[in-house]
Amino acid sequence: MVNDLIDRLTKIGFSEYEAKAYLTLLRQNPATGYQLAKGSGVPRSMIYEVLGKLTSRGAAMTLRVEGGTKYAPVSPQEFFAQLHREHETLITSLEGDLQTLAKVTELDYVWNIEGRDNVLAKIEEMITQAQERVYLALVPAMFPALKDVLAEAVTRDVRVVLYTTEEVDSPGCRVIVAHVSEETLGQVQGLGLVLVVDGEEVLVGEWLAASQARASWTSSPLLVFIAEHHLRTDSYLPQLLAMLGDMALEIIDEEDRELFVRAMDSTIAH
Repeated sequence: MVNDLIDRLTKIGFSEYEAKAYLTLLRQNPATGYQLAKGSGVPRSMIYEVLGKLTSRGAAMTLRVEGGTKYAPVSPQEFFAQLHREHETLITSLEGDLQTLAKVTELDYVWNIEGRDNVLAKIEEMITQAQERVYLALVPAMFPALKDVLAEAVTRDVRVVLYTTEEVDSPGCRVIVAHVSEETLGQVQGLGLVLVVDGEEVLVGEWLAASQARASWTSSPLLVFIAEHHLRTDSYLPQLLAMLGDMALEIIDEEDRELFVRAMDSTIAH
């Protein structure tokens, strides 16, 4: 137990001697430097330097008593609250200052994500951070894993539009059902979703066997536009083609007709 506490204290910046002295001080206080050296295993030649560092950290305090100086610990609750505030302030200032130094790049990165847990975590992060709108195309089998985070987005007045092949129970969301053929579903294979958030980022995910999954994410304006345009317009195509009837054959090039048949299970023939 003690060794574990020492290891964790060193991870937040304590030296091993500082960690040992602080833990001893919590159990035995107030105490003189001699008493702490004896109880902690810190060499007597080092104990006052170590205590000075603990004091400057805000983890210990000195007590002037008759005959000399003793030391007492600052309570863990008080010390770590102060440490948290200091680190939060430091991180915030560093984030701002380093951002001004960051070189603006014209490259639009595509990040590849592997593993179902990692893919789901990124999807949930995107939806959680959505401020205005979420467009999501998914196969029904994926919906249960995302139901809660989508419901939470609705409570924040985010507009959520779902495109799927079967009805799903998602109050507050607009659900657009696109009935597709078994052949088309078979061609989709592992494709699980296309997610566009606020017109600023897109993720295309693929669900594979067992717990495997992979996805690609980007904030490329062009790719985001293409994905959102695809989601928002393709659902209207079957209705438009139905209204056009035979006129559609004159509009659609012959080489593309088979594509429309497969994608939307239409009745357009060669």
